[in-house]
Amino acid sequence: MNIKKIIILSLLLTLFLAPISLADDGDYYIPTADKDILVNDDGSTQITEIINYEIEGSVNGVYRDIPHASDQSITNVSVETPGYYNTLEVIEENGKTRLKVWLYTDKNKQHKTYDANVKVIYKYTFNKGVKIYNDIAELQYMSWGNEWDSGVGNLVTTIHIPGSHEGTEYWNNPDDYVVSSSWTDDNTLSTQVEGIGSRTTFEQRILMPKSYFKSYENAKVINMDAKAKIEADQQKYKEDREFKNTLLGIVSGLLGILMIIPAGIYGLFGREPKIDYQADYEYDLPTDSSPVEVNSIVNGDVGSITDDAMYATLLDLIDRKFFKVISSSDDDTVLRLVNSDTSNLKTFERLLINFISKFEINGDISLKSIADNGDPYEFKDFKSSWIDETSKEVPESLINRYFIDKGSTLFSIFAFVLLFLSILVFFGIIFLEFGNYYWILLILSLAMFAESMIMLFIPNYVPGRWTPEGKEYHDKWENFQNYITDFSLIKERPPASIQVWGKYLVYAAALGCADEVSENMKKYFDIAGVPEEYFNSSDAVMFGYYGGFTHLNTTFTALTPSSDSSSSGIGSVGGGGFGGGGGGTF
Repeated sequence: MNIKKIIILSLLLTLFLAPISLADDGDYYIPTADKDILVNDDGSTQITEIINYEIEGSVNGVYRDIPHASDQSITNVSVETPGYYNTLEVIEENGKTRLKVWLYTDKNKQHKTYDANVKVIYKYTFNKGVKIYNDIAELQYMSWGNEWDSGVGNLVTTIHIPGSHEGTEYWNNPDDYVVSSSWTDDNTLSTQVEGIGSRTTFEQRILMPKSYFKSYENAKVINMDAKAKIEADQQKYKEDREFKNTLLGIVSGLLGILMIIPAGIYGLFGREPKIDYQADYEYDLPTDSSPVEVNSIVNGDVGSITDDAMYATLLDLIDRKFFKVISSSDDDTVLRLVNSDTSNLKTFERLLINFISKFEINGDISLKSIADNGDPYEFKDFKSSWIDETSKEVPESLINRYFIDKGSTLFSIFAFVLLFLSILVFFGIIFLEFGNYYWILLILSLAMFAESMIMLFIPNYVPGRWTPEGKEYHDKWENFQNYITDFSLIKERPPASIQVWGKYLVYAAALGCADEVSENMKKYFDIAGVPEEYFNSSDAVMFGYYGGFTHLNTTFTALTPSSDSSSSGIGSVGGGGFGGGGGGTF
C-alpha cells in the first residue's frame, strides 16, 4: 500500500472539512446590515440598504450586485457613505446591475480607505419585482443573496406593504437564522436574523390581496391562480428543510476511524498501475477511437456521455460534409444540410441531424434561431434519448477493458453506510447526555455528512483504477489534449493540413477543450499569416474559427430547463423572486 498517497488523500479531506481563512488586503466582514423595503401600490419597490463593512487592508471601494431579469429594472439609484467621500458607477451587466462605489478619505478623492469601518447606504427602486396573479399578489424578496463572500452577523429587514397585514401570509426561508419576525404595525413586517454565513441566502415571501395595488404598471402580471401552489411549495420546503437539518445534526463517535476508510479504499483499488509509456505530449491522434468513445472514457466520469459528445458529433458531421457552414459571425452561425443520405450513419448521428433539421428555414439552420424557438422540454427529452443511444457506441465490454470501477462502487456503498451510521449517532445525541462533548460531536457530524457527499459525487476515476491498457489509453489522450491546448507546441509543431486541424477540433470538442483549441488555432493562423481562403476550405475549421462553439454552447444552454418545475411564473422557494445578489470590495 502506498502510504504517502493515503496520507495525502486524508489530508485533502481534512483540509476540505476544516478550512482556514487567511486574511489579505481587501478582506471584509459585515457585522450588521439594515434593509428597508417599501412596496408601492404600483408594484415598484423602494429599497434602502445600510450595510456596515469592516474592511481589513487597503481597498479602492466596495460594490453591490443586484440581479434582475430582462424585464426588470433598477432606477433612482443613489449611494451615501457617511464619513467618507465616494464616486458611484452604475454598471449594467448581463442579468445584474453593479453599484461600484469608489471610497476616499479626503475631499479631493486622492486617498483610498485602509483598515476602515464604512457604512454604505444604497438606495434604489426595483421595478417589476412584485408579482400579481389572478387570486393574489406576492412579494418574494431575497433579503440576503448567496454572492456575498462575507456572512452578516445581524440583519434587520423592515418590509412595508401597501395595505393592512390582515389577510396576509408570510414566510422566512429559511427560518433557522430568525431571532424575531412580526408585524410591528398594521402594514410593517420587522425581522431580525443572525449568523447568516457567506454564500448563503435568506428569502422573505409575503402573499397579500391584489386589491392593495392601484395599478400594475411596475408589477409583473401573471395570468394564473397561485395561492394554493405557493402554500403547498412552502409546506414542502419546510418539510425538506426539517429533514436536511436532521441529517446535518447526525454525528458519529467513530468518525476518526471512518475518515481513513476512503483513503484505504483508494490505496487498495485506486492506485494506478505502472506502465512503460512515458511521454509529455502526443502530436497526433493517439488511437483510432471515435469521438464519443474518447468523450466517454477520458472526459468526466468513465463510461458517461457528456454534452461535449453532442458538440463533437455535430462538428464531426460538419467535418464529414453532411453540414456546411453557410455563415458565421459574432452573433450567429448558420448551417445547411448538404448531404441528406444518412443511410450509412449511426442512429445517434441521425437523431442529431433530425433534431437540428427541425429548425431549418429556407434550407438554412440558424443556431441562434434554435435557441430562440426551441422548446426546452422537447430538447430535454431528445437529449435523454440521444445519450441513451450514444451510450450504445461505448459498450460495457470496452469500459471494462480499460477501467476497473470496484473502488468507485465501494466509495458509493461506504457513503451510504456512513449516512446510516450517522443517523444512529444522531439519535444517541438526542437521548444521551454528552456534556461538553456535545458540540464537538455535532461539528464532527457535519464533517461526516460532507465526507459522504464528497464520496457520492467524486468522479469515479479517482477511487477507481485504470487497467494497464486503459492507463496508456487515458494518458495518450490526455497528452494529446496537452498538445492541442498548449499554444507554444502548436506554434512549434502545427497540424499538417487544414483537414487535420478540422479533425483535431472534433476531438477537442469530445475532450471538452474546444474553445481553448479554437483560440490557439486563431492565434496561430494570425501569427502565421494564413490566408482566409485556406482555412475556409474546411467547414469544421470555419466553425471553430468564427465562434461556432460559443454559439453552440449558448444554444444548448438556452434549451436546457433550469429545473423540472413548470415555467408558469411562480417562483420556487428560495429562488423565484427578486433581490439577493451580493457584493464585496475591490
